[in-house]
Formats: sequence, C-alpha cells, structure tokens
Amino acid sequence: MALGAAGLLTVSACSDSEPSFLGKARITIAHKNDQPGTSYKPDYNYSGFDYLLGRRIVDELGIKASRPADVPSDERVIAITEGDADLVIATFSITDERMKLIDFVGPYAITYQGFMVAKDGDDIHTVEDLHGRRVCTWKGTTSAEVLAGQAYEDIETYVRDDASDCIDDIRKGRADAVSTDQLILYGFAGQYAAEGLRVLPGETIGPPQYYGIGMPKNHRADCGRLREIVKRYVGSSDWLADLKESLSLIPANEKNWQTQYRPSDAAIDARSCRDRTSP
Repeated sequence: MALGAAGLLTVSACSDSEPSFLGKARITIAHKNDQPGTSYKPDYNYSGFDYLLGRRIVDELGIKASRPADVPSDERVIAITEGDADLVIATFSITDERMKLIDFVGPYAITYQGFMVAKDGDDIHTVEDLHGRRVCTWKGTTSAEVLAGQAYEDIETYVRDDASDCIDDIRKGRADAVSTDQLILYGFAGQYAAEGLRVLPGETIGPPQYYGIGMPKNHRADCGRLREIVKRYVGSSDWLADLKESLSLIPANEKNWQTQYRPSDAAIDARSCRDRTSP
C-alpha cells in the first residue's frame, strides 16, 4: 500500500458518549496527492475540492480525523477493504463493479471525460484531431477503460502510473494530450496556465462519471448519515463556494457549470449505500 504513514494510525474504540462514525471517534480519510484543484499536497498541506469536502464531513459528524492519507488511483478500493482508510474522497467514480466491494455515498460531483493539450497543440480542437497522436492516461481509472474501446482505436493511447506522470509527459512534449475527467483536467490547466495547458471545451467522450465517497460495507446506518450530509452539502452555497475556490476555470469556461457538475438528490439516492445503482 502507498498510503501515507499518517493513515496507518490505530484508533481506539470510543465510548458510547462520544460522537462516532464506523464505531470510531477519529477516522482516516484518503485523498489523491497529485491533482491540483481536487486533492493536492505539494508539501505537507492538502488543498482542493475533495479535501474541503472531507473537512466539512468531519465537522458535520462532530468527530476527529487523523492527518489525511495519500492514495493512488489503483489502490482506492484496497485502501478501504484492507482497513487503511475509513473514507476515500479521491475523484472516485461510482461503478457497479466497485459497489460489489465497497459502499459509496454520492455523487457529490458529475463530470465527463475530456482532453487537455499543450501550448503547441494549436491545431487540436476536436477528438478527431487526436487521431494518430499520443494521448496519456493513468492506471486504475475509468478513463483508461473508455480509451481502450474500439471507437478510439485511432488514438495512440498509453497508460502511466499516475496523473503526475502524464502531466510531466505533456509538459516535456512526450504526449500530445492528456485524457481524464474534465473536472480533473481543469485543475491541472489552472495549475499550469502559464505553460499554456488548456482543456478542449465541449469535447467529451464516454458516459458521465459520478464522484462518490468510498467507505466499508456493512455500515449502512452510518452510510445513511453520510448520504444526508452530502445531499445537504451539494444543495448548499458551500458546494458552489468550494468548487469556485478550488476549480475557478470551470465557472470561467463552462456556461452551464452549475447544472452540469452538480448532482440532484435523486442521483445521490440512486447510488448511495447500495450494492448496485438503482434504476
């Protein structure tokens, strides 16, 4: 496991009089550490939309949290099933396959897969313009699965270990584009705006991605508590403020961003605390 050492903290059982979640008065939340705008840790301090959500959840539950743990994309499910994290908030797409192993609460955001190009990619405006070009994505993501489909066989897709590897490739000219969820790409574009990285507006592929909070199964009462917290958050001005603060390029570039990225209560109910998505 590549989780940060702080995430391996042993938590003692709490008394009945203490606020608790999953039977604990202190929980560990795992985030990505290399995605500006969503969850980013260039030094010892996290920032980003996912991180702010985690802090709000802890406050709402009235419990404490250990220092966040780091988790790469391909170890998010393992972090929960092996007990190294109590919650994973890490641009974690809700899928029926993952729901067999863990529970989700959410979505707290909806996005689609898109593309980001470098400053010298002035001739790239559509997905078709990427035919014959090198496009990077990373392990453990739904983005890699979509690009592996026959519809995109003319794109020269390759897979790296994590997001930072793809960003390094596009900055150094080894890749023509990076492909993952638009919400993540806007975070990177904001971080490297001075270098000319830009998201292709309106060019998306694949099904919508519903970002959820991963947690262990067999805790449905606590899962229901967390579901109601997320519903209140998504419907509030706090959700708007957190997204604007963390991902300012989304409201700057997406005309209907509030309806495009913001889930409904029905979407949350259909995917939270279930073994598969509700019809």
